[in-house]
Amino acid sequence: MVSSKFLAILIALAAGAAHAQPQALAPPPLIAPPKPDVATEVPPCQPRSLVSMTVRNVTPGLQAMDPRAQPKRLWRKGGRYLRSVEQPVVSQALQDPKAPMARQALVIIAEPDIWMIETASKEGRHSLDPGPVLEVRAPILTPGSAPPEFMSLEYGCEAEFVTVRAPVAQKTVRWGGIDAGIHTYTVGTASLAILMDDRTGEPLMITYVNQGRPIYIVRYDEYRQGLPDQPELFRPPPDVKIIEAKGANPLGGRPLD
Repeated sequence: MVSSKFLAILIALAAGAAHAQPQALAPPPLIAPPKPDVATEVPPCQPRSLVSMTVRNVTPGLQAMDPRAQPKRLWRKGGRYLRSVEQPVVSQALQDPKAPMARQALVIIAEPDIWMIETASKEGRHSLDPGPVLEVRAPILTPGSAPPEFMSLEYGCEAEFVTVRAPVAQKTVRWGGIDAGIHTYTVGTASLAILMDDRTGEPLMITYVNQGRPIYIVRYDEYRQGLPDQPELFRPPPDVKIIEAKGANPLGGRPLD
């Protein structure tokens, strides 16, 4: 569990960055956060080697048993491959006594192929991304819920975002026995506070604040880089019955919304 004191530090730093205003005769800050209009753009997310992670939504007010608060595992490789599996969710009111007691969503993308699978029933749908750009996008924040500048912060490429948008830590804190840097990036009243293990380049927690209020906080329970290739991760399990989906891509181009 994340202590309320630690969350308060992250939220306060993010909110403070968003509301900071220059004052007459005030000395400049020792570390100035990067401006939103920096010339360098965040490169497209294309991890060179396999990356895996386990993430959890720890936004204040979210109940522990809420499906949104359960851990989710992700794997990503290059610009075409992604796998996402959610924690099994136990049904509270089964209509069919033969139905599985728990449901677990699995999404596999190997552009242009997309599979959406229910692991309990071992059934899934296959569709094709119509293009023209056949690239996986996995923004941490839901498109439309935050400034467009935040959409280049993606699972698997957090360090690349920090390198361009917030290269200097505003504060260093102890986290699980390591020194972690809090990097902030602000656009208008919205701000990100990204907790990073600056030695390894691994993310630990990301806080999104707007108008001083925490909107979304994600914690990384595990993050592993440089893993050996596992091509089977990006193919549907052989014991799953796959049917062809009709119409447009069911993910709507946003696999992790």
